[in-house]
Amino acid sequence: MRTKALIVDDEESARKALSNMLEYYCKEVEVVGMAANITEAQSLIKELEPGVVFLDIQMPGGNGFVLLKKYRQIPFKVIFVTAYDQFALRALKLSAIDYLLKPLSPRDLIKAIEKLGQRLEVEERFDQQLSAMEDNMKAERQQQKIILNTSGSMYVLRVEDVIRCEADENYTRILDLKGKAILVAKTLKEFDEMLSPLGFCRIHQSHLINLDHVITYEKGAGGMVILSNKERIPVSGRRREFFLNSLRKYL
Repeated sequence: MRTKALIVDDEESARKALSNMLEYYCKEVEVVGMAANITEAQSLIKELEPGVVFLDIQMPGGNGFVLLKKYRQIPFKVIFVTAYDQFALRALKLSAIDYLLKPLSPRDLIKAIEKLGQRLEVEERFDQQLSAMEDNMKAERQQQKIILNTSGSMYVLRVEDVIRCEADENYTRILDLKGKAILVAKTLKEFDEMLSPLGFCRIHQSHLINLDHVITYEKGAGGMVILSNKERIPVSGRRREFFLNSLRKYL
């Protein structure tokens, strides 16, 4: 049975492009309607009962959150669609929410649809992700929140409470102020890209630290950083200057 899809975007060309790509590359999805604004979208959702809504974040007359807030229980899955905006993208990534970046690529679209079939999040979990994302769109740097999904749980942490991240093969271990270590199925490189604009620094192949938690730097070949939780983390020789420059700029 094909999944019914609704496309919500204020740009007609964007709606048609996504519809054509879904028809050509994703046979398991049937586009049953398209809306140019929140009012149209709400009406079509009630009429067509789509299984998934492709939702543009920024539209005249209200962003995607305006639509989602109209539902006590969101009766469909959501894939956000957005043009490049560093703040919106960072908010999406921190909140672990699926999205497509304009201009759309077939590869990303196919991947998003494949993930859609695997998504079994409970409603409460998605509500938490949406809440975190909306907060992140408004918040200053370290006041933002990050969503960490594990095999059995979802954690919502303030970025300022994350002390460091450590590589564990294709996983990353996140350590917070309370001493909790959370293992997440993402690489350290992914967390580096996500968190470096928020005051984090990759000081070693295996270590990404929150500069807010640096207490002392001990000189040496690369040196050693002492963090607020008393941990001593090595700085690789080739990253030493980058770390010191980052620390000076950040402070």
